[in-house]
Amino acid sequence: MKKPYGLAGIALALSLVIAGCSNDAVDHSAMGHGESQQEEQTQEATTEDGKRVFDINVTETHWMFNDEIMDDAWTYNGSLPGQEIRVQEGDTVILNVTNSLDEPTALHLHGFPVPNEMDGVPGVTQNAILPGEQFTYEYQADVPGTYWYHSHQDGSKQVGKGLYGVFIVESSADKSYDVDEVIVIDEWSSMGTDMSEMDHGDMDMGEMSEMDHGDMDMSEMNDMDHGDMDGVASELSHADMMNEMYDTPLINGKASPAIEAIEVEEGNKVKLRFVNAGLFTQVVSIPGHSFKITHYDGQPVNGPELLNDTAFRIAPAERYEVEVEMKNPGAWGIQVFAEENEKTLNTVIPVIYDGYEDEELQENDSNYSFFDLTTYGQAMEQNLGVITKEYDMLLGTEDGGETFTINDKQFPDHEIYEVEEGDIVKFTIVNDTEVDHPMHLHGEFFNVISKDGNPIQGSPILKDTLNVKPGETYEIVFEANNPGNWMFHCHEFHHASGGMVAEVRYKGYEPTFTLDPTIPNTPE
Repeated sequence: MKKPYGLAGIALALSLVIAGCSNDAVDHSAMGHGESQQEEQTQEATTEDGKRVFDINVTETHWMFNDEIMDDAWTYNGSLPGQEIRVQEGDTVILNVTNSLDEPTALHLHGFPVPNEMDGVPGVTQNAILPGEQFTYEYQADVPGTYWYHSHQDGSKQVGKGLYGVFIVESSADKSYDVDEVIVIDEWSSMGTDMSEMDHGDMDMGEMSEMDHGDMDMSEMNDMDHGDMDGVASELSHADMMNEMYDTPLINGKASPAIEAIEVEEGNKVKLRFVNAGLFTQVVSIPGHSFKITHYDGQPVNGPELLNDTAFRIAPAERYEVEVEMKNPGAWGIQVFAEENEKTLNTVIPVIYDGYEDEELQENDSNYSFFDLTTYGQAMEQNLGVITKEYDMLLGTEDGGETFTINDKQFPDHEIYEVEEGDIVKFTIVNDTEVDHPMHLHGEFFNVISKDGNPIQGSPILKDTLNVKPGETYEIVFEANNPGNWMFHCHEFHHASGGMVAEVRYKGYEPTFTLDPTIPNTPE
């Protein structure tokens, strides 16, 4: 199995000194062989008046990524990721969120079309939850699929420190599977998550990579005045800085070799729910088995076809559901690596057949093609209606990647797109930068109808997050049927904090909360 440690991640080795201290988190790597990830991570609910009620405490937790790496994470109920929430279609769901941090926070249910007042965006749909306070989110779980929840307050920091979890709505019409596993992909930064607090102009990354990180304590490293470091690294782009900062790949909150194996038997039908909670576009390769991609962002693919020797990309905030029939006994390693940083951010998820626990993992070589969602599955006729509003969305940067714009505007002086309920809205999205932008629309699903001027040839594509690579152009269409003020932003949180945020506003809609100017609402 490949080792995940990057240049700064090795710095955490000294944390062995404190690894014996009390750990409020669950050490999943120490669980018994027969205990499943789903059983250990699923959040228990109570039932009140027929409603499913979940209590969520936002708190800081000492977290063991593996036996050598630990750090102070921010967690939901002391778990990284936050404990999985599974409900049935039709359930009324209540989330009682208590903020035990020293900073304001909020919880956004990503991808699920909640009422606007439940969207969890500070300054847009609510005031942030202050330390010691509680906010209750309530909604109807009426759209089956795989979603996730995360902080939408200062997201580049708070999500980067661990505030995310998975929300699944099951339907009675769903297929049954022998194994149903969630795979949350993320990456950890041993340098902290707030780029704005670092004096990048005084950082010499070349010298940093040559340091003996084994002699450094993680907490000391995060507290360092980076402006005191010798040398100049002003030439580093945003992408280069990201590649230096994020140095430890995570799967379900664990780093290799503590990543829990998926245990299967020959003949099992397996569902894998991939969620990218990180900041990099990831490449996933499943060796030795045919598979189907059955859902994008929780929404079904029409007529999914078997894939072989194919890797798929999953961008930040996207979800892919994959169906695998286990017909090739052995010990296999699903490979996951960041497309822009394969050298540092690469890891393996063990898939072990019964009886093959002591075998060496088999992995794919690089001889695979890449999945193309624009041609995958069976086409079907759709009546999307007559376009009543048409907008352009130009994704840009004025300084090579320190700040980002939509139509040459930056948040909070951002682009506002006005719609009316019942409108059929078309966006043409163009990426005029040199980096990926996973664009996420709150409150609505949208249909992807073309890429680079070519109509979609395969299954209809219904998503809430669409990755737009450099130079690409997409057309999307949605029906405006969920009144509110909705963010439309890049889900690489540093890009959002750098200005790449727009808003879709329904004409005449009045928010149900009163903006409190004394609360530091930071809606990204």
